Amino acid sequence: MRKLSKQLIGKSKESFLLSLELFNKPTIGFRIESFALLFINAWELLLKSFIYEKSDGNRNSIFYLVKKNEKRRSITLDQCLNKVFKVGDPARENIKYISDIRDESAHLIIEELEPYFSRVFQSGVLNYIEFIYKNFNINLTEELNPGFISLVGREKDLKNLSLLKNKVSKEDLDNIQSWVKRFNGLEQLGNKGAIPLVYKVALVNNPNKADITLNNSGAGGILTSAVIVEKSRDFDETHPFLTNAVLDRVNEKLIKIKLNIYDFQVYCFCKKIRITPKNEYFWSVDHASSRYSQKLIDEMTSYYSDHDKNILRSEYKKLKSVKYKK
Repeated sequence: MRKLSKQLIGKSKESFLLSLELFNKPTIGFRIESFALLFINAWELLLKSFIYEKSDGNRNSIFYLVKKNEKRRSITLDQCLNKVFKVGDPARENIKYISDIRDESAHLIIEELEPYFSRVFQSGVLNYIEFIYKNFNINLTEELNPGFISLVGREKDLKNLSLLKNKVSKEDLDNIQSWVKRFNGLEQLGNKGAIPLVYKVALVNNPNKADITLNNSGAGGILTSAVIVEKSRDFDETHPFLTNAVLDRVNEKLIKIKLNIYDFQVYCFCKKIRITPKNEYFWSVDHASSRYSQKLIDEMTSYYSDHDKNILRSEYKKLKSVKYKK
């Protein structure tokens, strides 16, 4: 890798890690604004490094020609996006959305939008980690505490927009609705656009089997008012372990080898542990912290007791290679 590329990537990583650190400190004000500013800077530097490498070190690929008595300027973020991504690419649209948040933050960010923004940010974080690994073979999951990768966002902070009419100005309400409409568009692009906001409603005879129940009232059981009640699952008992806890318990039982966070990601990918958000091994909680079961610990321990970890690593690289080619 060329010297300039290393410098750009180094600065990009610093900006990326700082954006995560600031967003995950709830006592800090301007979390949205700070994250957007640093995260977009991280992407811009990373994309310039990518473009520079692809051009075989041609500085004119990312810099304008120097004019007399002027400082040398580099290309804009939009120009980087045009060179790297196809129009409509979910990762590109995600970056554009966050870039607009950065620009908007110079004027006003409305706190009611944080639950939406945090899910766009979460997708952006995962896109960044995937891009830098795919194109520069830099595995940030080996450097990061898994908790840092999960940005904090709570469904209970979501506001019913119709209830805001009497609390905010018409201009602010229109602004909020515009951002939410764009969020819904990103959501349609899949997880690379935005982590979706989804509640599953089950209309069943046994209310204990529903995640959400609708309260019927009125004559003949007619639904005259809907009261949404989220039923809590006892995942603290069924899926009590965070990623580090899983690794600690597996490593305690292994004799010949020790696993790291990369091995954990490899195992989950190859064994399709997280193919669904809620299963016997994995439980996704509010799209933030992932939780795992004792069964996963037992099966990981059993597998790595009989197999060298490099076997699954090799399989992971082959599967990823096929996926990227497609």
